Amino acid sequence: MTPVTHDLVHATQNAFGTGSLAAQIPFGLYVFKRLLSVGVKSIFGVPGDYNLRLLEHMYDDSLRDSNGGTLEWVGCCNELNAAYAADGYSRYTNGIGSVITTFGVGELGAISGLAGACSEDVKVLHIVGIVDYEISNQNPEMRLRNVHHLVPRLNDSNFVGPDYRIYSEMVRDKIACSAEYLDDLSTACDKVDKVIEDIYKYSKPGYIFVPCTFVDQLVSSRNLVERPTITLQDSVTKTSPDEARKLTNKILDLLYRSSTPAIVGDVFCDRYGLTKELNDFINRTGIVSFSSVMGKSVVDESSPLYMGLYSGKGHVGSVIEKFLSCDLVLHFGIEKNEINYGNYSYTYKPDAKVVELHPAYVRFYDHLSKEEEIYRNVNFVDILRLLGEKIEVPRLSLHYDSKFTPYNPDDLKLDEIDFGNDETSDITQVYLQKHLPGSLNPGDVLISDTGSFQFSIRDFKLPSQVKYIAQSIYLSIGMALPAALGVAKGMKDYPNLHILDYGKIEPGYQPRLILLEGDGAAQMTAQELSTIVRHQLPMEIFLWNNNGYTIERVIEGPTRAYNDIAPWKWTKLLEVFGDFDGKLSRSSTLETRSQLLKKLSELKSRYSKNRKGIDFMEVRLATMDVPSQLSGLVKDLMKR
Repeated sequence: MTPVTHDLVHATQNAFGTGSLAAQIPFGLYVFKRLLSVGVKSIFGVPGDYNLRLLEHMYDDSLRDSNGGTLEWVGCCNELNAAYAADGYSRYTNGIGSVITTFGVGELGAISGLAGACSEDVKVLHIVGIVDYEISNQNPEMRLRNVHHLVPRLNDSNFVGPDYRIYSEMVRDKIACSAEYLDDLSTACDKVDKVIEDIYKYSKPGYIFVPCTFVDQLVSSRNLVERPTITLQDSVTKTSPDEARKLTNKILDLLYRSSTPAIVGDVFCDRYGLTKELNDFINRTGIVSFSSVMGKSVVDESSPLYMGLYSGKGHVGSVIEKFLSCDLVLHFGIEKNEINYGNYSYTYKPDAKVVELHPAYVRFYDHLSKEEEIYRNVNFVDILRLLGEKIEVPRLSLHYDSKFTPYNPDDLKLDEIDFGNDETSDITQVYLQKHLPGSLNPGDVLISDTGSFQFSIRDFKLPSQVKYIAQSIYLSIGMALPAALGVAKGMKDYPNLHILDYGKIEPGYQPRLILLEGDGAAQMTAQELSTIVRHQLPMEIFLWNNNGYTIERVIEGPTRAYNDIAPWKWTKLLEVFGDFDGKLSRSSTLETRSQLLKKLSELKSRYSKNRKGIDFMEVRLATMDVPSQLSGLVKDLMKR
């Protein structure tokens, strides 16, 4: 059992003295008791007429866990932001993030956030309060009436009743791994549990559509007694013991015959709670490791065995050279897409053997002969754990040559033509790449929005126990700010949950939450700063002010008006959004390198024991100053 999952299970088992449960409880109360039982402590959303009765059950006096804790409603400024916040909550806790909206106008507002969670394999539950005329027998003529929040039929809407399930049909088997439109109260509790189990099983979003009249009706509490919680371990697909042993032995045979094996840590290692197991396996065997773009921070980058991030030809030359010298690659938690696979330039040593380990399959591939074997319906969760049990380290014959030195960011060879005078010189992307990583402490949490600077972070060398969060393939600008709200709530609900080795952080250290946000992205979702202020969630926000959509300018239209945004007085935002007297936040503008260095040093050491409030830093950057990693990627994309 991994530390992350163990903490959630420990916190939620027997979450609310099941012996004191009434035999029947309102269905709305059942929903919230189930959420509390699986570790959800904060719920994000926006109230609407079809979910108000459901929300009332959140305030039932019996809704408490064994420590007296209850659920907290985190009302967001709009449904899209609420979905992003639930996404962030899940990414931090590796549990379920929950968002509640009203149907139609509310759920469609959130749908892009759920689509992003689907693309990035994030466990989000969307509960939608719906109209129930379709399932009601009391007023059947209402089934033919067009009601508010519901899109009428495209044709003949004055004669043909609406499709009440139109919105559920939009997401079912498209962006949801599981979607239940509740139309039978006798099966409603079972369906709620099924969706939660499926979210864990597939690490994708799920939907529950709850008729507003269901929430006050009584249902059996039997499920809560017989199954006090639903866990990740209980939900994932299990590999048959014989198949698991067969595949494990096959991998071990490859390992024992390899002289330069490598391990790649990818995104599903995080999503399935295997980060500790993976790092333990790396440290125990002495096998060198690489990270992927989506899996960054899964592998401990402070380890001497960490060789860097590899995603094809567009990265650091020394990292590519090391990767292409490996005769066996074990790719744990693999996810293939344009970004993770470096515009599909991912390649291997000409005679390398490759093993892809995924939640749904294991693939063996011989790069020389092009032969492959694919084993379906097996889960790498079981394989990694069995490898850890069965590996005989003395049988390994590792022979890495002198090129296999620990990753060093200096290998980037970042050129700064004129460092000039720090007192007056402008801050540049290169300068940030050189100095921002050193300001991080072991155990910090780093979040980046989609933007130009995000593409340089992949080549940072992060301190041990740092958790990095970003959208890597869906790349929705503005996502990170409300996601930081969700992460901050997760850190408050489950302090230090991401710390897997306390020996590598300062005793008593309170991890920082650091958000890196572009000005164009921030204008999409900036109103959620008001929710962060209202809940007094501590974080540091670096606002990169480069006068608009620089990441788009690099692709097309560097001087076009469509890449411009209106200038804002950024350092006044927190005052506008609720910190009227300035007691909850500190805002500043950083224009020179000396100002940046001073602030980075201050934040690195300040408040280490009792971190409070929001530090908001507007960092002025030149409009067309971008990391070389981004410009290189754009050039490759343009060649297609």
